[in-house]
Amino acid sequence: MEQKNNSYLNYTSVKKMIKIQWVLAAIISILIGIVTMGLLSGSLNRPIITYLWNAGYSLSLGLPLFANGYLFGWFEKRFIDWINRPVKSVFAALSMHFVYSSLVIFVVNWFWFIVLSNRSWDNFWADNKGTIISEYVIFVIVASIIYAISFFKAWRTQVEETERVKSESLALKYKVLQDQINPHFLFNSLNVLGSLIDIDIPKAKEFNRELSLFYRSVLHFKDQDIISLKEEIDFVEKYIYLQQIRFGEALQVHIIANEKVDGKVIPLSLQALVENAIKHNEISKANPLKIVIAISDDFELIVENNLQAKNLLEATSKTGLKNLAGRYGFLTGKEMIITKNDNYFRVSLPLIQIEN
Repeated sequence: MEQKNNSYLNYTSVKKMIKIQWVLAAIISILIGIVTMGLLSGSLNRPIITYLWNAGYSLSLGLPLFANGYLFGWFEKRFIDWINRPVKSVFAALSMHFVYSSLVIFVVNWFWFIVLSNRSWDNFWADNKGTIISEYVIFVIVASIIYAISFFKAWRTQVEETERVKSESLALKYKVLQDQINPHFLFNSLNVLGSLIDIDIPKAKEFNRELSLFYRSVLHFKDQDIISLKEEIDFVEKYIYLQQIRFGEALQVHIIANEKVDGKVIPLSLQALVENAIKHNEISKANPLKIVIAISDDFELIVENNLQAKNLLEATSKTGLKNLAGRYGFLTGKEMIITKNDNYFRVSLPLIQIEN
């Protein structure tokens, strides 16, 4: 009920604001008409009927031109991109405004001076040249204001989005680094190492070497924004190796992605998805966790696992996937897609292409 009341109040507030805008537009239209009449005639000492005529003419001209702002709002969402296509956007906006305003100016002047005043077409331009020119001057001024407001809104949004992504990027880098050096992962790795020393010294040495290389890669990648797909696959293989020593055949990972694909990724993002699968699913010999890493025909990096969710989940901030989606969306303009049903959980990351 409270939500419905808030929605109703918001709707009422917007409706009231729109009414105020139209009233202000009407007043401004009448004032501009009076000023224009005074400038063209050189005097405001006119009969009351002239003012009424001028007010009606100004309203029939000004209100449709004011409505042009709403039309531009619709047009802007579909055809204007001030940041990426500024020249085309200016041309498109000018063309739209010119066509619409010319139509309004022509129809209004035709109605008031040809239909109501019963003047001939021959005298139309001669009698109304100054009025029409002044109307186009006003159109240019109004259009410039609309373009300036629209551009600075787009520019401010772009700056805010860039800063947000930078902030999330730093947060994600810290989160990923923190996750890799958290006591649980290190404790489990050291336990595995201790067990291997007692039963297989060569294997223990190999495990120790891989663990060292793993942490070296973490420290190396944390200062990079993007890396090649091959580098990320090499890194995640180190992580998978360490986890498979711990889980054995209960963890099955198949990497069928072509690491020669000309694409880049955010460092440790693939590892974060594999870790996410391990963290949230039961892993046992009876119910092995199967993870597949592949590249789709749409140039997306796919990480998919069979779904066998734990009854008790490990503590998580639940922001990793959201931050990852935001960063990939900013860098590629595409969405990270999460698909889930009763049988599997899949994440599709849009690969970062070189030109982006």
